[in-house]
Amino acid sequence: MIVAAPDYRDFVLQHWLDWRREGKRCALLTLVVAHGGSPRPVGSQVAVCEDGRHVGLISGGCIEKALVLDAIAAIEREENHVERYGDGSRFVDLRLPCGSGIDIAFDVGLGVATVEAVVAARAARREAVLETGGFLRVYPPAPRLIAVGQGPIMTSTLQFAAALEMEPVAYSPDPDTLEVLRGLGFTALALEAFGATTFDRHTAVLTLFHDHDHEADILARAVTSEAFYIGALGSRRAQAARLERLALMGLDDAGARINGPVGLDIGARTPPEIALSALAEIVQCYRQ
Repeated sequence: MIVAAPDYRDFVLQHWLDWRREGKRCALLTLVVAHGGSPRPVGSQVAVCEDGRHVGLISGGCIEKALVLDAIAAIEREENHVERYGDGSRFVDLRLPCGSGIDIAFDVGLGVATVEAVVAARAARREAVLETGGFLRVYPPAPRLIAVGQGPIMTSTLQFAAALEMEPVAYSPDPDTLEVLRGLGFTALALEAFGATTFDRHTAVLTLFHDHDHEADILARAVTSEAFYIGALGSRRAQAARLERLALMGLDDAGARINGPVGLDIGARTPPEIALSALAEIVQCYRQ
């Protein structure tokens, strides 16, 4: 049996579904109530396979091994139930360092078709709802990052975005950038394909050019879309110039939509630092 440190994912249903398709029994654990402070928000989940494989995070990592063992026991008993951990729990040896108590719903009876519907809706960028343990868990589409540009900042940006469980898509006029990104397994398309892309309210758009000649048409499409974030690399002078150009295109209020210079001010200098700064600003905007 595998009871190692969990692989963190916020969206765990794809793993649950993969294990069920292997013919394994599984449990889905959901944090349904937090009494006092909690390191993870209500709705956080862990998927557990009967062989001990698991993914997700409900506490700060302090009780996950116990949760996996309890989930396997619930699978064997074929028993759905809600259990308290931490303050007020019957398990006196399992305490949360924060001093809080959390109620976790164990669901061992989910149907494959039910989970497949949620996974399919999310892949189609539609909101989905799953009832588990009497708790309704809402799954929005994954945040999508559309990055347009070239060079090593693009590489770092997509790597950070993937680690954040975003869906990164890159567009570039530079064949070398496209080759590097594709070699890393990312979706990377020629700039000419950008006109076919769509933006929903879970989409962030980021332009990463040092030569700003390509930006105007890209940003013009973005500022008139539902995208929750738009950012453009460059200095304050470059930002002023791009806003002047967009104003000439009839987009006088583009400055209210475009974050530039892009990113939180962390004194970034290297490509990974610049990418980190930009992604931090995107996460801040998304969470707000």
